[in-house]
Amino acid sequence: MSPFKPILGLVLLLCCVMASANMTDRQQSITIDSDSAERDEKTGLTVYRGNVAARQGSLIIEGDAITIFYENNQVSRILCVGFPAHFEQETSRSGEMVIAYGESIEYLPVAGKIKLEKNASISQKGALIKGDVIDYDLKNETWKAKGDTSGNAGGKTRIQLIIPAANQKDGSPNNENTDLESTEITP
Repeated sequence: MSPFKPILGLVLLLCCVMASANMTDRQQSITIDSDSAERDEKTGLTVYRGNVAARQGSLIIEGDAITIFYENNQVSRILCVGFPAHFEQETSRSGEMVIAYGESIEYLPVAGKIKLEKNASISQKGALIKGDVIDYDLKNETWKAKGDTSGNAGGKTRIQLIIPAANQKDGSPNNENTDLESTEITP
């Protein structure tokens, strides 16, 4: 028997465990700490106020207020507001942490998606994206970002992507420059 087979088996097992890390979050209970809460049993709506922190496995959502929406006795949507509100979760594929901020964070647990609005930013693996609106798919680890073209932010704002030098694949001398570059993504 080759000495590499047990090592290969261990590597494959670790990859499987890492790939399912995010999925195990959904199987855990949600714990919420806040200064106050109000629940409407008829609408299935619960509002938590005052230094609110919600946790489920590696997932953490923090803000000034969190509203939890229920459908069929399941959490269908979590809306968090704050200045800023904060979201973080370990990714299912790489095991890296996704850290996000925005004045409004909408989390759809079943779909595995978050929407960040107003002064939104998300970072992962050292890269940082900033914009007015960022949609992030936690399952596929993909994002879409938009700037504020309405003029509401005191003029037109664009998205900004920061890629650390260590993550740049092209070895040309131009990549030694770490100045920030702006990129605009249109819907």
